[in-house]
Amino acid sequence: MRKITKQEIEKSLANDAWDLGNQVLYDLCSQHPLHKSDQEIIAKIWLIGRSYAAALERRKNKNSDLLGDLFYEDKAAPKIKSSEIDSWLNSLKDDSIPEKAIEIHSKLTKLFFDISELKKRSLASKYLHFHRPDLFFIYDSRSVAAIRKITPSAEKELPSLSPKKSDKDYASFYWRCLWLKKDLQKRFRRKLSPRQIDKILLYITDSKKK
Repeated sequence: MRKITKQEIEKSLANDAWDLGNQVLYDLCSQHPLHKSDQEIIAKIWLIGRSYAAALERRKNKNSDLLGDLFYEDKAAPKIKSSEIDSWLNSLKDDSIPEKAIEIHSKLTKLFFDISELKKRSLASKYLHFHRPDLFFIYDSRSVAAIRKITPSAEKELPSLSPKKSDKDYASFYWRCLWLKKDLQKRFRRKLSPRQIDKILLYITDSKKK
């Protein structure tokens, strides 16, 4: 395991190229937090999914289901509207324990599977992040690869979380994010948000390519 330096943190957080685009998504979810309107549901799931290359319409058997706009109008929106997603989100308080966030991620991943026939854990993490940026870490292949390099290899050294229900891959990733957040706060006295943790992870991944 390698230790992140203060210089790496500063460089990663200084990159503001995507801040405005992400702010548009934060504002969208802040201004339209519920899932009662087809327009609001489609706007959020479509724009977040497409912006992050995790579109919900990318599914296992494209020939057996609706395609294009009809997929969102006739399948995705009705399924999401009839779900308990608003209750899940409303159950999250400012002091919610990590287990609660992990359980809700698992529920949304299952809902997305029912719609797309694929485990959309990455999309679920991103969709939840833009609704509650203080609680949800952004999961994708690049972030997973990066965090494994800078957190303990043995899971016994990570925070012990035992949610009743969880997607194991996201739960493991969440544990590592919590460990990293605590480590950086201890070493540099920096209390970082999930978005800032994401910036650091992407910086580590991109730095390796240079």
